[in-house]
Amino acid sequence: MLNKNNRIFALGIFLMLALNVYAQNNTSSPYSMFGIGELSNESFGRSMAMGDVSSSLYSPFHLNPGNPASYMALGPNSFVFEVGATAKYLMLETPTDKYKDFGANFSYLSIGFPVVKWWKSGIGLKPFSSIGYDIKQTATIEFDDTEIVNTYYGEGGISSFYFDNSFKILKTLSVGFKLSYLFGPLINSKMSTSANENSIAIIDEKDKANISSFSYKTGIHFHKNLSENVFLSIGATYGIASDLKAEHQLLATNVVSRVNGYFIDTLKNEIAPTSVLQIPESYSAGASVLLNRKFELAVDYSKSKWSESMYFGEDQLLSDQEKFAFGIEYMPDFMSISYLKTVRYRLGANFAKSYLLYQGTQLNKYNVSFGMGLPIKRSASIVNFAVSYGKRYIPGSDILTEDYFQFQLNLSLQSIWFKKRVWQ
Repeated sequence: MLNKNNRIFALGIFLMLALNVYAQNNTSSPYSMFGIGELSNESFGRSMAMGDVSSSLYSPFHLNPGNPASYMALGPNSFVFEVGATAKYLMLETPTDKYKDFGANFSYLSIGFPVVKWWKSGIGLKPFSSIGYDIKQTATIEFDDTEIVNTYYGEGGISSFYFDNSFKILKTLSVGFKLSYLFGPLINSKMSTSANENSIAIIDEKDKANISSFSYKTGIHFHKNLSENVFLSIGATYGIASDLKAEHQLLATNVVSRVNGYFIDTLKNEIAPTSVLQIPESYSAGASVLLNRKFELAVDYSKSKWSESMYFGEDQLLSDQEKFAFGIEYMPDFMSISYLKTVRYRLGANFAKSYLLYQGTQLNKYNVSFGMGLPIKRSASIVNFAVSYGKRYIPGSDILTEDYFQFQLNLSLQSIWFKKRVWQ
C-alpha cells in the first residue's frame, strides 16, 4: 500500500525531477535550428525499445502517453510512476569535417492512477521540442584582408506538461483526451564579426519566443480477447491543430570599434506579444497482437501536417512528417519461477520522413532498437533498458549526416494507490 508518507515522498520526487527535466537541453544537432527545433517523440521505456510504436500498446505495468485512451489498462487500485533518463552519442559528418558529442539527462516523468472504475488518468512532463546548436563559419575578403566570422547559436525548446484521461465506453473500448500545456523559450542567435587592421564590427541578432499555450489530443483504443491465447489491441489518435501564443522579441545591435573610438547602435528591437506559432493537426493508428501471453507484435503509422504550419506568420517551407514503426516483445513464461524466463525481450525499428526540407528534399531518418524489461522481484515494478542506433540524412546529399547511439533507462514503479481497510 502507498501510505500518506510515501505519497508525499513520491510527489516530492516528481517535483524535483520536473524542475530537472524542464531545465535541460536535449539536443546538439544543427538540424534543430529550423522550425521549432528537434521534435521529441512520446515513447517511454517499453515503446522506445519496440521501435517507438505507441498507438496500440496497452499494459497495466507501463504508461503510454502516446495514446491517452490506453490508461484504461491500469489496475483498479494501482499507482504507476515512471521516470526516464537518456544518454546519446552523436556523430556528425560533413564533406570537410567530423564532430562528436555525448550528453545525458533525465528525459521524462509521469504518473498514472485510477480516478474511478471507468476513469483512469495520467500526469507528466516531457520535452516537446529541443533547440541546441553552435555553428561557426569563417571567410576572408581578399580586397582588404577582412576576416568575417558568422556564429549561429540556439538553445531552449518547448516542454509539455500534460494531463491524460481515459474513459471506459464499453468493455472492449475506451476513449481518451490529452490536455497539454506547452511552454518554454525558443532562442536563435546569429553573431557576425568582421575585422581587419583598421576596425572591428559586430552585428548581434537574437530571435527569442516565449511559448505559453495549450494543445489538445484525442485517442481511442479497442482491446479484446479473440481467443484464450490471442489478445488484439487497436489504437488511434488525433491531435488537434493549435495556435500557440508567444511573446516574440527580435533584437539586433551593431558595435563598431576603430582606433579613434567606437559606437553602438540598436538596429532592431521589436516585441510582438500576440504572435502565434502553429502546431499542425496530427494522427496515428496502430495494431498489436499478443499470443499466448508471450509474444507481442505491433505496427504503427503516424503523420503530422507541418506543411500547413506557420512560424509567426512566416512559411518556413516545412513538410509533412511521417513515421512507420514496428516492434516485438517476447517473454518466455510470465508464471515461471526462473527470473530469466520472466524478462521481457524487445526489438523494434522505424523509418521517418522529417518535417525539415533541404533544397526541396525531405530529410529521412531510420532507427533500430533493442531492449529488455527486468522485473523487480516481489513487486509489479519493472526496470527497462533500451539501446538504439539511428541515422538522419538528406537523400542524395552528404552536406550533413547524423549517426547516433542512444541509451535509455526507464523505471516503471508500481504500488497500491488506495486500498480500503478491513476492520475486525
